[in-house]
Amino acid sequence: MNDKPEYLQKFSEITAEDADIAYKQILRSLLSVDDGIASILNALDKTGLARNTIIIFMTDNSIAVGNHGLWLSKNCPYEECIRTPFIVYAPGMFSARTDPRIVANIDLAPTVLDLAGAVVPASVDGMSLLPLLSESNAPWRESILIEHWTTEEGIGARIPEFFAVRTSEWKYVEYSSGETELYDLKNDPFELNNLAGDPQYRALMETLKIELAALKAQ
Repeated sequence: MNDKPEYLQKFSEITAEDADIAYKQILRSLLSVDDGIASILNALDKTGLARNTIIIFMTDNSIAVGNHGLWLSKNCPYEECIRTPFIVYAPGMFSARTDPRIVANIDLAPTVLDLAGAVVPASVDGMSLLPLLSESNAPWRESILIEHWTTEEGIGARIPEFFAVRTSEWKYVEYSSGETELYDLKNDPFELNNLAGDPQYRALMETLKIELAALKAQ
């Protein structure tokens, strides 16, 4: 942990047993979600609306369960906090496939408006997913902004304000404390080795720093 920000080094140690119990409880809670989805799909079948309905499965955030020493936290810049399930279920409308490009929950509103044939206001964040759903090689974003403001209580109060940029291969984080992080997501998917202090990545960090500033200004 000696290459991690100071706030992480100060977190108390989490036991594997505690993490295991919490993770199993989270999985158990999903049983009711499965039941709810089954009820909705059955209702659509009975009313004849199944082939004319798009269902989007998603969540507002993911959560770290002991990862990086964080206990049930959704406020971190790491993959455990920012990667969420995002599934578009539209049988008969689009070809089934997995797309590796970067999408986010901010894309939900413009997508629904686009599907409804409504005009997407310029003030709305995000991008309609219809181009991706319709064409696998459609132009798309290369990076996305991640941000956190310190909360008044809970673990979020212990995590400094940060802004980060994530691309398909890299993640660069800037904290209000002046600390920085850089991760090679391709070769270090668990973000164990902070490369921000390595001189050979200085040029890359400058490029990502410029990209982060541009995303913050949008």
